[in-house]
Amino acid sequence: MVTAYRIFESFGPGVATTLVAGRPVEVTGLHVYGDPTGATVGGALVLATGALTAETQLEVMDSATERQAAGVLLRGPVGDRVRQWAVDGHLALGELAEDVGWVQFISMADAMLQQVHAPLDNAHDAHQRIFRLSDDVAELLAAPITVEDLRSQVVAYSAFGETADQVRMDSILGRAVPDRIVTQLRAAGTFRRLAVSHEPFKVEIEDPSFLTRLVVPIRVGPEVIGSVWAIHNGELTPQKRQRLLDMARSLGLLLVRLRAHDELSSRYTADRIREAFRRPVDSSSTEPLVLPAREVRVAALGRLNGTSAQNDLAVWRTVFRRHAWADPILTDMEGLVFAILTDGDGPGSWTWARSLSLNGRIGQVGASRPTSSATALPARNREALEVLGTGVALERPAVSYEEVWAQVVIRRTHASLSSDLIHDLSRLDDKGRDRQVLASTLLTWLMNWGDYNRAARILRLHPNTVRQRMRRIEQLIHRVDLSDPEQRLAVTLVLQAHLHRDEPAQTEPDNTVTG
Repeated sequence: MVTAYRIFESFGPGVATTLVAGRPVEVTGLHVYGDPTGATVGGALVLATGALTAETQLEVMDSATERQAAGVLLRGPVGDRVRQWAVDGHLALGELAEDVGWVQFISMADAMLQQVHAPLDNAHDAHQRIFRLSDDVAELLAAPITVEDLRSQVVAYSAFGETADQVRMDSILGRAVPDRIVTQLRAAGTFRRLAVSHEPFKVEIEDPSFLTRLVVPIRVGPEVIGSVWAIHNGELTPQKRQRLLDMARSLGLLLVRLRAHDELSSRYTADRIREAFRRPVDSSSTEPLVLPAREVRVAALGRLNGTSAQNDLAVWRTVFRRHAWADPILTDMEGLVFAILTDGDGPGSWTWARSLSLNGRIGQVGASRPTSSATALPARNREALEVLGTGVALERPAVSYEEVWAQVVIRRTHASLSSDLIHDLSRLDDKGRDRQVLASTLLTWLMNWGDYNRAARILRLHPNTVRQRMRRIEQLIHRVDLSDPEQRLAVTLVLQAHLHRDEPAQTEPDNTVTG
């Protein structure tokens, strides 16, 4: 089912940003608000081309809600009142990127809706148009070119090839730039420059198989979605430069169409994964979710730079693709991005993601236990969220449930314990240094089975000092009976969490040998 949210997400923030996901309603067509020839709106995505003020935008929202539209797309800025209207009405709301025209969006969205009925034909048409544009760019520059995506994979190439090098031939035959060249380009800062540049620039590296290239960023709005690489060492006239940038914009719109097609044709779309996390997919489902491997883990991914979850989703997808995961299985829920990772090796696996996080290439990751059943995904989703929170508290970049299960249990227990007990124990941990010492003493004593001598050795105190502190503690928490095993266990769990001691409390090594 193609919903307004799915259209926004498929095109990405370079074209449209999701402000409110709304309820899942299938988009049956496009409706330009105010068009007298199209009064029927039910199921349509409403395009508010002239709504630039808050009052007009609210009128559009009111009309769209009344006529049961599938969603609304506005040109920003979109105010809080409009967003709240969409939230209250469960109506999908998107914001069109500043650099994208309404005609361009209508053309792409219309082609996307047609892909539902003839996806292969539409994808083939977009590919052919990209190849034709590649030939046009090659003719303009009198140089052979390749069109590449963000993973340095070759999307198209020109037929013009009088001047070529080994890298061009290897890239075309392998459908991707050779790894050794990618490594050198990364070391030279080419990809960093590509990410921020709006102008063509030259690239040279010390490799005999690589001739000087002119690189043209392909942008849609603020987002870089690909690049043109031409074997060209000459100068650009202002006229050629402008034509080149115009062609790059056209290539960008075609690449967006291909990306949208990939999103539509993928069985791992964000909305399908989200639905699988919210409720189990049973065998009666018309479109059951097929896991990518026998054993998978759900991973919760840390927030990025305080942006929205929708923007985080696009960034994570791009980052993972740059690190060789061709089809990332991602979704956003409750302000975070989640991934389904295989429990083996290679791109898209937990081992792979863990390595990226530990090496500082991605942010924090928390992974659930493995599962082989799609019906277990909702529970594993919640588990991954707990593991991530525990990893953040421990300041560890990548953790799995198996590594921190004890801390997870403690955090769960603390969340469910009565406030009275927490209040009593908090008296041991106020801002005074003496009270902090008492709290630490009590936890150490409990973790060492009430043995004053063992606790004293760990705290480097005399046993009598520990006894004196314990008498003061019993006076402060007189409602707690520390001689009761169950109450001692409860106090230990609360102190572990309340003092933020996600690391194991200190105990003296037990030299007892068990058989």
